Amino acid sequence: MTEVTEFTSSAVKPNLYCRSEMDLHESENGWSISSQNPERIVRSYSGLAIRQGYKLRAYSYKAEGESSSVVYAIPHDKELTMPAEVIAKDETPKPQCPSDHFMCALDGDRSPLSYLQAAVAYHELGEFGISRQTCYWSADDILPLDEKLYEQADSVVDYLYTLGDWNEFKTIPPTLRPIFYYENDHPTVVFYTKNDVGMIKLSRYTHTFEKDSYKQKVFCEELAFAGIGILF
Repeated sequence: MTEVTEFTSSAVKPNLYCRSEMDLHESENGWSISSQNPERIVRSYSGLAIRQGYKLRAYSYKAEGESSSVVYAIPHDKELTMPAEVIAKDETPKPQCPSDHFMCALDGDRSPLSYLQAAVAYHELGEFGISRQTCYWSADDILPLDEKLYEQADSVVDYLYTLGDWNEFKTIPPTLRPIFYYENDHPTVVFYTKNDVGMIKLSRYTHTFEKDSYKQKVFCEELAFAGIGILF
């Protein structure tokens, strides 16, 4: 492991203004081409950009007050089209043009901050357009929630107990702040979250990036629980 860069939790937040697009025309139930542009997630981070030759587009599904989406990286001169046959909810439309995983469309300045931003963007794009009842990541709060309280706490454990009555911890993190380092030449980002949906849980996310891109493998480990949280 190389030298570790530690961030305050505010570093995970978008730091560029990107005007939100409002869909004034409710689409019909079922699958359709999303009127929302997922690129706004990427463009709201200063260290990230859309890779030359690519763009991001999404299919969306709406029915009975719920929604979901799937995002693709496609060539910049192509557009999504809807297949002629009806697609069931549990199926996913496939682009008729060449397509890749959405992280293939990300580029950036390769700074530690850009990798942290790409780690967050990975989750945001993965749940793009998903209603709260069916989302998971959107209920995660990246720690620490309050930097001042975190600095005043005598230890990581003391701060965690301000967030809930935890059971036994699987491991005690040396810090709760997001960190960046190189592991075997692979850029790596680690952060911790608290999720209040269902069982209140403390989790550690480890994002291991490819050496020359923002494509990544993500491992989530649950470290502790603190009783029943929000139930929909």
